[in-house]
Amino acid sequence: MTEGSPEEEITRIEVSPEEWHTMRARAAMAQLGAEHPDALAAVRELARVLASTPGRAEQAVTFYQHLARSQWNVLGPRHQETLLTSAELADVLHTTGQLQLAESAWRDTFRKQADTLGRDHLDTLRSAAGLAAVLEDLGRAPEAEPLQRDVLERRTRLLGPDHRDVLTAANSHASSLLKCGRHKESERALRGLVPRLEQRYGRDHERTASARANLGAVLVRLDRHAEAETELRAVIRSFEATVGAQDEATFTARNNLAAVLHAMERYKDAARVLREVLAGRVALNGEDHPTTVSTRDNLANVLIDVGRRAEAAELLERCVRDYRRIYGPGHPRQRAAEEKLAWLRDGAG
Repeated sequence: MTEGSPEEEITRIEVSPEEWHTMRARAAMAQLGAEHPDALAAVRELARVLASTPGRAEQAVTFYQHLARSQWNVLGPRHQETLLTSAELADVLHTTGQLQLAESAWRDTFRKQADTLGRDHLDTLRSAAGLAAVLEDLGRAPEAEPLQRDVLERRTRLLGPDHRDVLTAANSHASSLLKCGRHKESERALRGLVPRLEQRYGRDHERTASARANLGAVLVRLDRHAEAETELRAVIRSFEATVGAQDEATFTARNNLAAVLHAMERYKDAARVLREVLAGRVALNGEDHPTTVSTRDNLANVLIDVGRRAEAAELLERCVRDYRRIYGPGHPRQRAAEEKLAWLRDGAG
């Protein structure tokens, strides 16, 4: 700095996107009122930013709920903007593991969109797919499969067989068939789908890897363990290169790899993989998220075969409590965990 000609120093304050949108939304509500269209638009943008920011999805739920109530009052329950908010809220509820609330939100949104927009409208089809996905996570795949099939058929008719949304729907339907126990049907669908995805996106693209991961899971169920291990290890490498090692898609593929290792009686290898997946899912989603609880249950099953029964029992005790909270009393997953825990406590084996 030259003597005698001081320069003003400017302090730059770094503001994160969520902080900036929070300030903008609060200012709009204060100046315009909580139900002004511009204030509601600012709240929507804030909710979207929070929903896409790791660790902030629970806050996004709060803002989406405020937005939904305001739009209900101002625009009415069947206005397209109100229904868009309801769909985004349902999606975040699903992401945060609030499955029963997500089901209710998706079902209400789907019904109203079908009535106002028609069953073929793209928004209605997205809500149908969202409802099906949460039903699968609730362990009700037989209810979800007809919805997934209907979405696939309607999208194919409306968009053509090669549209990206049709390819996504085809993968979702194949996954639903897998969860229904219709393994051969699922394999046939995926064997036809994977080459189409590879041709369009490449072998390592996230969409292709997702279908290949489902194929690996089918091979596990069909007891074709060597094929399954090869496929899943390749899928894990693809996911790690595209979405990263700490993404949910990568954790799912590694969880399925552990299932293969368990079936091949490589118990210590399976336990090691599941411990890593559990730690990663705790960091990503929290201790109480359904995917975390499911991983804890899987680890307990492997630990029984490793001979670490006391540790397995501790994990299962927690799973029983968590399944009751997530699904309500008497869910099949809760009952299965209770039966294994009782077996351990009786000193079986």
